[in-house]
Amino acid sequence: MTVKQLLDEVEKATAIAVENRHRFLVMICSENLEDRIFRLAKRVYRRYSKVKGEDEGEMLIAGRSSFLERAKKFFSGKFVHYKESPSVLGETYSSLLIDFTEGFHPNDLGIIVETIAEGGIIIAISPPVHAWNNLISKWHEELVSEPYSVEDVVPRFYRRFIRRTLQAEGIIVFDADRREVIKRYEFRKVEESREEIKIPEEEREISKKLYKLCATQDQVRVLEIFEHFFDRKRERKAVVITADRGRGKSAVLGIVTPYLIWRMYKVLKRPVRIMVVAPTPYAVQTFFKFLKKGLVRYGIKFKVKESNGITTVVNSKFARVEYVVPRRAMVEKDLADIVIVDEAAGIDVPVLWKISEGVKFMVFSTTIHGYEGTGRGFSIRFLKRLERDETVEIEKIHMTEPIRYGKGDPIEKWLYDVLLLDAQPAELNEEDVRAIREGKLEFEFLDKDELFSNEKLLREFFGIYVLAHYRNRPSDIVILADMPNHLAFRVSVNGKTVCSLHVAVEGRIDDETIKKMAEGYKPRGQVIPDLILKHYWDYDFPKLVGLRVVRIATHPSVMNMGIGSFALQRMVEWAKKEEMDWVGSGFGVSPELMRFWVRNGFSPIHITPQRNEVSGEHTLVVIRPLKPHIQSRIEEINADFTRRLIEYLSDELSDLETETAVGLLRSLMRDANVPKPEFGKVERKRLKKYFHGMSLYEYVSDVIRPLVRYYYSRTDRIDLSDEEERLVVGKCLQLRQWRDLGEGFKVYKALLKALKKIWEWFEEK
Repeated sequence: MTVKQLLDEVEKATAIAVENRHRFLVMICSENLEDRIFRLAKRVYRRYSKVKGEDEGEMLIAGRSSFLERAKKFFSGKFVHYKESPSVLGETYSSLLIDFTEGFHPNDLGIIVETIAEGGIIIAISPPVHAWNNLISKWHEELVSEPYSVEDVVPRFYRRFIRRTLQAEGIIVFDADRREVIKRYEFRKVEESREEIKIPEEEREISKKLYKLCATQDQVRVLEIFEHFFDRKRERKAVVITADRGRGKSAVLGIVTPYLIWRMYKVLKRPVRIMVVAPTPYAVQTFFKFLKKGLVRYGIKFKVKESNGITTVVNSKFARVEYVVPRRAMVEKDLADIVIVDEAAGIDVPVLWKISEGVKFMVFSTTIHGYEGTGRGFSIRFLKRLERDETVEIEKIHMTEPIRYGKGDPIEKWLYDVLLLDAQPAELNEEDVRAIREGKLEFEFLDKDELFSNEKLLREFFGIYVLAHYRNRPSDIVILADMPNHLAFRVSVNGKTVCSLHVAVEGRIDDETIKKMAEGYKPRGQVIPDLILKHYWDYDFPKLVGLRVVRIATHPSVMNMGIGSFALQRMVEWAKKEEMDWVGSGFGVSPELMRFWVRNGFSPIHITPQRNEVSGEHTLVVIRPLKPHIQSRIEEINADFTRRLIEYLSDELSDLETETAVGLLRSLMRDANVPKPEFGKVERKRLKKYFHGMSLYEYVSDVIRPLVRYYYSRTDRIDLSDEEERLVVGKCLQLRQWRDLGEGFKVYKALLKALKKIWEWFEEK
C-alpha cells in the first residue's frame, strides 16, 4: 500500500465529515519522530484542506516541547504544551495536530480533542500500533509510588486505548514505516446532525438580540425557560441545566446574564451583584466570553478585570459579575443577588448546600459526562435533596445537541469510549434488590488484566464512580490500571457490580527514604505513612504496610443497604490475610461520611486546617489498625489528634460543621494528654451564680472553656444529647455567635443545662 491510499482515505473522510458536520482522526504511526513524518502529516492536512474547499481556520498544535519545536517547521497555528491544556477550555479550532509519540495524559486528551469543530481533522503522530502495548510515558514516572519504579508499571490503559481505537468509527490508522493503511475510514450515519434553530417571533422579555447568539435550538429552549425566571410561585427559584460536554451550557449562561441584569436592576434600582462559582476560573471563560457579547448587544458598557489573561470580573454601572472559588462563595453568597454555579459536578455536595442556603435566585449548570466531573452524582445527591425543599421552585432542562459539531460525531463517541466518560453501572432489578436484602453479596479481588479486557465488567465498575462521585478524571482510570500498588475490588450481586473499591498499597519504606521524609521530602503515593511521620514523628510507621482506600462507591440505586460497610469489613479481612498492618483512607469530610467510617472501626488521625480552595472541604484521614501493637500506637495518635483538634476548633477549624466536630470528638480512643484545670474559690462562686441563672455565659466563659476542653480530652464522658453537644462544642470550642446556634432563650437554657452536667462530672473527678 502507498501514501496515495492514505490520502484517498483522507479525501473520503473529509467529504463525509463535512457533509455530516463531524470530525475524523488520522493516526500516523512510526518508530521515529523524523521530519518525514511531519512532511507526511502536512500532505494529509493539505489534502484535507483541498477537499474542504474553504478557509480552514486556525489549527491547534498540542504536545511536548520537543514535538512543538519540530512542528513549527511545518505548521502554523496555536502551539500549546500539554501542561497548558486547561487554557484552551472553551476555545474552538478547525483542526488539530497532537503528539502521541510518548503517550498522552488522558485529561489532556479530553480537553484538547473537544476544542475541534465540525468538519475538522485531528492528526495524531503516534508510535507503532504494537508499541502501545508496552508504552510507558513520562507522566507514568510522576505517578508511580515508591518503592516501586517505572519497571513495575503495566500500561493497561494504553493497551485498551489502542484496541478500542482500532475498533472505532471515524478513524484512519497509517503505518508510516511500512507505508500501509492499517485501518480504513468507517462511518454509519444514525441520526440527523442538527435541529433547525427557531427563534420566537413574538415579543418576549428576553431580547431577540440575545436569542440570535444561540447556536442550537437547545440554547433557545434554555432562554425560553429564563423568560419566567422571576415569575416565581415560591420564595426561591432555581434553574438546573444538565448536558454532556460541549453542549453550550456555559455559553448560554453568558448569553442570558445581560437579561438577568436588566430585569433585576429595574427592581433593585442599584447595581446587581452576580456571583459565578466554578471549580476553576478556566471553567467560566466561555461564560464571560458570551456575557461580553450579550452586554454589547444590550448596549451596556463594561470593564473587564483579568488575572494572567483569565477574566475574573466584568463590571458595569448596572452590575458586577464576578468569578468566586467555592470556598469563598460559601462565605459571601449572602452578598449576591444571583448565584450561578457552573460545572457544579466538580464541587462537593455539602459545599453546594452551603453555597445555595438562603439564596433567592440561583442557577446550576453541570456536565453529565466529562473530564471536569460527573453530573450524575450532582443529580442524585444534590438535586433530589433540593427538590424536597418546599421553599424552592425548580426548573430543569437537559441539553443534548453539541455546539461545535453535529450529533452522532464518531470522534466524540471514540473519546467517551477510550476515557470511559460514558460508563454506566449495571441495571438492577427487583430480584437483585431482594438478594441484597437477603445478604447474598459477593466480595472479590479483581485481576486488573481481566478487568481492563472485559468491557462489561469495566464499565459497570467505573459506571458506579460516574454516578456516585462528584469528581472523576480519566487519569483516575490510569492510576488504577497501570500503577503496581493500586488494586481493584468489587461487591457483586447475581454477577452485577454494586460496589467498586480502588485501593493503594502503602508503606514498606526504607530507612534512607524515611530520613529524607523527615527532612521534608514527600514520596509519591505514600499519603498515610508520610502524614504520620511528619505530624506525629513516628519513624517506624512508614516501614509497615497497609491499604489506603482511594475510592469506595456504592451503586446509587441500593445505597443505605449496608453494602459499603460489607465491603469495608471484607476489605479488612483480606488485608489481615495478606498480613498487612493497617487500612486507612482520606476524604473530604462530611458528617455522613465520617459516621460511615467511624461506624466501621476507623479512627480519625488528621484533618487539614484549611478547606480545599476548589472543593471547599476539609480532608479527614482515618485508619484502622489490624495488629495489637499497632492498635496501641494508633490510640496514642488518635488521642494526640483529639488534643490538637480541641485547640484548632477555636481557630483554623472554627468554620467546621459542628456536627462533624462533635463526631470527631466522640471518636477518642484513649484519654488525651490534657492537664486537669484547677479552679479557685472565686471561679467556683462565679460558676455557681451562672448555674443558678443569676449570671450570663459571657461572664464565665473563661472558666467554661478550659472545663469543656478537659471534658473532651477524656473518654469517661457523660451522656449529653446530640443537641446539648452541638451547643457545647459550637459555643465553647468553636466560639460561635449566639445567632448561629438557634433561637435565643431556648439555646441559653439548653447550654446552661449541658454545662451544669459537665461541671457535676468534673466535680466527681
